[in-house]
Amino acid sequence: MKKHIKQALLPLLCGSLLIHSAAAYELGRVNIELSGEIVAYSCGVEVSQANKKVELGRWALKNFRAAGDKTQSMPFSFQLQNCPPSSAVTFVFSGKKDKQDSSLLAINEGASAAGSVAVEILDSQKNRLPVETKSPKIAMDINGNGQAQFYANYIATGNRPTPGIADADATFMITYD
Repeated sequence: MKKHIKQALLPLLCGSLLIHSAAAYELGRVNIELSGEIVAYSCGVEVSQANKKVELGRWALKNFRAAGDKTQSMPFSFQLQNCPPSSAVTFVFSGKKDKQDSSLLAINEGASAAGSVAVEILDSQKNRLPVETKSPKIAMDINGNGQAQFYANYIATGNRPTPGIADADATFMITYD
């Protein structure tokens, strides 16, 4: 009889140790919410144009005699693909805003950076496109492809610009209807 009790208690004892050991090592519970969306189109820029450098040129300080003086506008464009057919897209450029005029991109800071100068982005009609503002709509063709044309130039933000390196960085977001 004792042998049968020992045989019956042994599995119960082992089971209770397993339950106890599992409870003893639980460190807490974490809920994870996973979300996303499946879309028919993934409108974007051709891969070969993902990292674009726009050369704004070398300009003499005499081109910036007063606030608002600008250099020649330099064109740059993006080839768009995989957009919804016959749709329209907009661009929003973002980056560090100039301290004197928040619609302009600030020149990257540094010991050798130019002063009182910023970068102005223009839309396809050469109208100023302020930082963090949607561009006019850009039409896509029936295949969902198109071209977005922009321009950029330097602009004096003060009456006494100083010479130096005049680089600026921007990123953009594309939205489509």
